[in-house]
Amino acid sequence: MTTLLLVLLSALGGLTVESKIDSVIIYPNQALVVRKATVNLTGSTQLNFKDLPGMLDDNTVRIKAEGLKIGEVQIKRGYIEKPSPRVKELEEKIKDVESDIRDLDNEKEVLKSKETFLSSVKLGAPELIAKELQAGKVAPESWRSGLKFMAEELAKTKERTTEIEDDKKELNDTLQALKKELNDVKALTENRKEVLVDIGVTESGTYMIELSYIIPGSVRWNPYYELRANPSEGKVGIGYFAKIMQRTGEDWENVKVLLSTAQPAKGGVAPEPYLWSLTLEEVVPKPAAVEKRAIMAEDFSRLPVTALKGELGVPRVETGISLQYVIPGRVILKSGEAEKKIALYSASFPAEFEYYIYPRTQKIAYLKGKMLNMTENIFLAGEANAYVGSEFTGKTRLSNIAPEESTEASFGVDERVKVKHDLVKTFTSKVGTFTKRQRTEFLFKTIIENYHAKPVKFTLVEQVPVSQQKDITVKVTKIEPKFDEENKDMGTFTYTREIQPKEKFVVNLGYFVEYPIGRRVMGLY
Repeated sequence: MTTLLLVLLSALGGLTVESKIDSVIIYPNQALVVRKATVNLTGSTQLNFKDLPGMLDDNTVRIKAEGLKIGEVQIKRGYIEKPSPRVKELEEKIKDVESDIRDLDNEKEVLKSKETFLSSVKLGAPELIAKELQAGKVAPESWRSGLKFMAEELAKTKERTTEIEDDKKELNDTLQALKKELNDVKALTENRKEVLVDIGVTESGTYMIELSYIIPGSVRWNPYYELRANPSEGKVGIGYFAKIMQRTGEDWENVKVLLSTAQPAKGGVAPEPYLWSLTLEEVVPKPAAVEKRAIMAEDFSRLPVTALKGELGVPRVETGISLQYVIPGRVILKSGEAEKKIALYSASFPAEFEYYIYPRTQKIAYLKGKMLNMTENIFLAGEANAYVGSEFTGKTRLSNIAPEESTEASFGVDERVKVKHDLVKTFTSKVGTFTKRQRTEFLFKTIIENYHAKPVKFTLVEQVPVSQQKDITVKVTKIEPKFDEENKDMGTFTYTREIQPKEKFVVNLGYFVEYPIGRRVMGLY
């Protein structure tokens, strides 16, 4: 751009800056976006950053430009310069679906006319058949074939009409979904802002301008794990991922991404204690809201990076009160695109495995692994997919794991540990001399059998009901063998055992429940 043109643009009200997103810091529920631009300046002017997301927080806008004097910064409602390609794509899809619906309506009209004709012929056929048969003009077989043809055509017409209604319903559902998405995309892409910055220039030259702002609510990242149990080796492989989603109205094209566990939206000022009083029929005033603090963008290159140890590592940054992960390379993530999964770290933890069995509710054995974090890294709580070897066994959740801390994860059902829990006997009788009461006796048998080729450990929890009223009495009459732990408040008896291959472990549990005759005991069965 020539010097003369720059002077003319400046005189006409400023210079439009072509900026690109260079980096993004993603917090759990918002993001700090850093844009960079290179401009040639010959004198003081006003820079205009156009087509920015309308949802950006005005109070967080910051400008950095080494060697330049930053003057007044204005944020205004802008306009869209480049229509979103997604808008055009959705509009074309809507036109196609509407065309398909019109075609079905036209076909339905034709079928309606056909059905009217066939029905009229069917109504007049008996009288015509009688006359022609009497006159000997047409053989009975010919009329029979004709009537069969009309019946089949009428049935096909009605069947196709029903199919059209089903197809229309499906297309209308699709149409409504596309229109909703179009409205959402338009709201994001057409709601824009522009930032105007007064710049003081003492020396002509090329300058790097950095614009940063926070977009709340439309960006998030969540920890996600893949856990692979290997009971034979006593290990659990853990893959640590981040799932990233953004609906900011601007696409991220080859940007540096840093993930942070900090939650600036909750405020940077700790709340002060205030009087906690109790009153009758009076509303206690709420404390004043905590003022939010703006977050300044940081230069990624200045962060003190410590690489994680493991098979795969993403640099982790400890900032004292939060963790940050610098994603290597650059990320492409379009606004509204499906969640993107990015690998952060993988390792193998030593683990102890056992089975958990609660037969009163489910006659199955759950494999659980207690694993120890032998790394220096903190693993945040998040959803996980569980595998035993290469076999997917279900979804689970991982709690926070600090270094040298243990946690337990479920790895699904193992059919090779068989569980039987049967009601062997039940008997109801009347008891009491002066106060008539009813007694119902139960006898249960639980059998645990190991079909593995090696010993397995398990925890078995048996349970009896617990009375919550004095008119109901519960008494255990038999429990064999002796349990390892009892919780009278919960009515549970816990066994922690190990059984050999093909070995069985059997528990016999008997109890009775007494209650007034004629009363129904809720929860008994």
